[in-house]
This record gives sequence, C-alpha cells and structure tokens, in this order.
Amino acid sequence: MVKQIDAEEGWALPRRKPITKEVLDQAIAAEEDAASREHQAQEAWFDHQHGTVTLKLRDGRVFGAEPGLIPSLQGASPKQLGSLRASEDGTFLVVAELDLHISVDGLVTRIMEESPQAIRRSGARLAGLTTSAAKAAASAHNGRLGGRPKSKAQQQG
Repeated sequence: MVKQIDAEEGWALPRRKPITKEVLDQAIAAEEDAASREHQAQEAWFDHQHGTVTLKLRDGRVFGAEPGLIPSLQGASPKQLGSLRASEDGTFLVVAELDLHISVDGLVTRIMEESPQAIRRSGARLAGLTTSAAKAAASAHNGRLGGRPKSKAQQQG
C-alpha cells in the first residue's frame, strides 16, 4: 500500500494492515467477549409493590419490566416471581420456582428495543468512540486553525 502525502498540509496517512481472515476472527472474538460482559446483572428481584421485574447491571444501569412483557414469565404468579435472582456470574435471571433461566443480555436488548431514544443515545455514543484516519486528519487540521470552529450561536452572541 502506498503512503499518501498531502503536500499542502504536510501530513501522511498511516499505513493500514491488510484485513485477513485471521484479523477478522480476532476482532469477532474480541467483540463477542466484550458483548458477553456488557449486560451482566449485579442484582435482580421482583418488586411486589410495583409489579415489575427489576435488574441492576454491574455498570450501574437499572432496568425494569412488567412480567407480561417477558414471554417466559407470562402467567407467573407473584409468589413464583418472589424467587427471582441473578445468577452468580450475572448472565442469567433465575426463577427457582419455575426452574427458569432468562438471558440478561437478551432481556436488556429486548427492553432497549422498546425504547427508540435509548437506541439513538447508544448509537451516538458508539459513533463518538469510533476512530479513523479521516477523524484524526480533521482534528489535526482544526488544531492548526485554533481548534474546533465556534458554533453559529457563539459567533452571533
């Protein structure tokens, strides 16, 4: 691959590694590993007062849903739901009374699918974490010009 140089700006694009099956397999394995730890329950319980299944994730987020919105819990009695807890590794909600294990990752994903705003926020956060040669070049260019351009509202005020 040829190194491209912008004569006017004096910067060079970095060389990129070729994308091979090995590189892709490593990236997929790393992503699967990260995803398996993304949604882990620290605690889970049935809130009798509000009639909701509540779970607190290890990263501090708290989710709740009515049992009727969770297919495997439809028709479960409050007494049965009283045995709800998180598995030791946090990957499952366990309902001992029903001999049932529910994937925390699947449940959180289902709850978030019901909330378009949550999906947009999550997508925006992930987009902001993305790096690329183009973003690095734009950042360097803006730095030489004195930083990020001021917004129109700041320029008028």
